[in-house]
Amino acid sequence: MKTIFINIKKLLGFDLIRFIKFGIVGGSGIFVDMGLLLFLTEVAGIFYILSGILAFTLAVINNFIWNDLWTWSDRRESGIKAYLLKLFKFFLVSSLAGAIKISILWFLTDFYNVHYLLSNLIGIAVGMVLNYSINNLWTFRQRRVAEKIESEKNRL
Repeated sequence: MKTIFINIKKLLGFDLIRFIKFGIVGGSGIFVDMGLLLFLTEVAGIFYILSGILAFTLAVINNFIWNDLWTWSDRRESGIKAYLLKLFKFFLVSSLAGAIKISILWFLTDFYNVHYLLSNLIGIAVGMVLNYSINNLWTFRQRRVAEKIESEKNRL
């Protein structure tokens, strides 16, 4: 079975198992996002666009923590500086996906009368592949051995 995934990785140019992990983490983020969007809009009475932005922000933090601990655990680096830099990069990438999500949420809800929760899910789905690809290539990129050695020297 492992050979099949290795061949898929070579054929498609990405790690299918890592993408599945990313999807699982993203699923937890959807619960955070959707739950907060529903709560903030229906219970707290906050305008759905503002609720969507707040829910998105907390979902990004949730997703970063789990992706760092699990999806890209083989690419973890020590030190608070490296962690915060990855969080910053992840947030930038997620913000691009979030802007797409919020745009779709607004567009489908206001122009096509799609329920705001369904519009939100569609927006999340659209941004997922872009989000994974950029985070894999930039935020959690595989560092070369020489870079890792130099980084460890600078820490000491």
